[in-house]
Amino acid sequence: QMSRLVADMRHLYAERKRAARELARAHHEALVRLAMAAEMRDDDTGAHIVRMGYLAEALAQEIGLPPQEAAMLRRAAPLHDVGKIGIPDRVLKKTGPLTTDEREVMKRHPELGAGIFGGSRVPLLQMAAEVALTHHERWDGTGYPNGLAAEQIPVHGRVAAVADPVALSLRFDS
Repeated sequence: QMSRLVADMRHLYAERKRAARELARAHHEALVRLAMAAEMRDDDTGAHIVRMGYLAEALAQEIGLPPQEAAMLRRAAPLHDVGKIGIPDRVLKKTGPLTTDEREVMKRHPELGAGIFGGSRVPLLQMAAEVALTHHERWDGTGYPNGLAAEQIPVHGRVAAVADPVALSLRFDS
């Protein structure tokens, strides 16, 4: 009887682990697809978000962030521009320079992205909100939306701010 109970417990534990892995994969895939949807709105191939995630992870490791935190940043950084979903096509897809008013509309995407993930109790989504909100801040305080400077900018936002243009410059499709 005891051996049967132990076998049943092992089976239940294995099933629970399998279900947890499947749920984690589903969550990750949903986030990747959301990031891809935002990139599609911005006429990118979607490869940019993958490159950016891996670059963010490598940079995070290089500056000494713990491996788990760097791996989480790999998943959060590709969501940096998800707020562009809320930017009207007339601004987002405009060819040529933006007017002052259009630039102000475009500069709302960090706050829109942070709003999408804000309030979540899930650490990955909290990090995604932070990255979305702070990836356009600049060390000298000239960035947006809050004009943060230097150490005021969360490290994850700083890493994303460096990884984003580098990932864009690494296009292999041309």
